[in-house]
Amino acid sequence: MASDRLRTTLLGFLLAAAIIAALAWLVGIEDVVRSLREADRRGVATVVVLVAGWVACWGLGMRAALRSYGASVSPWTGLLLSAGAGFANNITPFGNAGGEPLTTLLVAERTDVPYERGLAAMAAVDAVNIVSSVCFALLGFVWLAVDGSLDGQLTGVAGAVIVAGVVAAVAARAVWRRRRGVTARLTGGVARGLAWLESHLPRLSTPDRAALARRVEGFVDDLEQIAADRRTLVAVGGYSLAGWLCQLAALWAAFAAIGEPIPLLAVFVAVPLASVALALPLPGGAGGIESALVGVLVGTPLTTVSPAVAVAGVVLFRVAVFWLPTTLGGLVFAESAVHWLRQSRR
Repeated sequence: MASDRLRTTLLGFLLAAAIIAALAWLVGIEDVVRSLREADRRGVATVVVLVAGWVACWGLGMRAALRSYGASVSPWTGLLLSAGAGFANNITPFGNAGGEPLTTLLVAERTDVPYERGLAAMAAVDAVNIVSSVCFALLGFVWLAVDGSLDGQLTGVAGAVIVAGVVAAVAARAVWRRRRGVTARLTGGVARGLAWLESHLPRLSTPDRAALARRVEGFVDDLEQIAADRRTLVAVGGYSLAGWLCQLAALWAAFAAIGEPIPLLAVFVAVPLASVALALPLPGGAGGIESALVGVLVGTPLTTVSPAVAVAGVVLFRVAVFWLPTTLGGLVFAESAVHWLRQSRR
């Protein structure tokens, strides 16, 4: 199982690298490299600082969610958990969906929050982050409409975003209102799947349906507790918005660093739209997000930059967004792995 996951991750990284290399080759790799080499060092440092601000803000949001359960979580621990989440999301396919189980292991080890409760907190934070990204995209489109620039491809994109947002909101509300029935059916399906696995893999020990139902119901109870805590939701929402602002500013700063500034409005639309690529089976959306950002910046009237400049600015931005949390989070997981190993030998 571990070897299969490692193989999938390596294949994802190879595919992401191939996509980015193809982008650079299509627009002229020499022009991309030249733009990156001539980038202003202070501008690059600004990008890194803004990305660190994003990690810190979302860490404070995670801290607020965990504190709603009465857990004692310091701001520093929140920062470490956010970096760990970045690492987990960036080394597993499907972004947050693949990384949250790993992140929750880190939460359970670093705090006094049980695994299911920590998973509920991470799910709530992810949901708020998605809502925040949609809000920024809608704000960008409203800004374009007021400015009189919402035409051509942007009109279709804006319509698609609005329709998708409405459908997702209605579906989410319907599922939440029927959450007990939905979880009961899911529990039954999971229990049957585990029973089938156990029948084919005799050495595999799985929980019975009653135990599984208790854990799933406890997860839903924990979600309900956060949903009823408006102060926590406001805090998580505020930190989420601040984190997204840091990301938006980082993309703008990346283009400024290579001497090709783009309109601030462009990043309000491009970053939230490109984040949809996190749903692709790529580690951290690598390759998919870069392609989406370049496509939005070059294929729409948002900017007038050349394809080579777009790729250079996006690569600079994504290198910071991908590798800063991955490096810091990797160190956090490594330290925790050493701790787990020492505990297991006692």
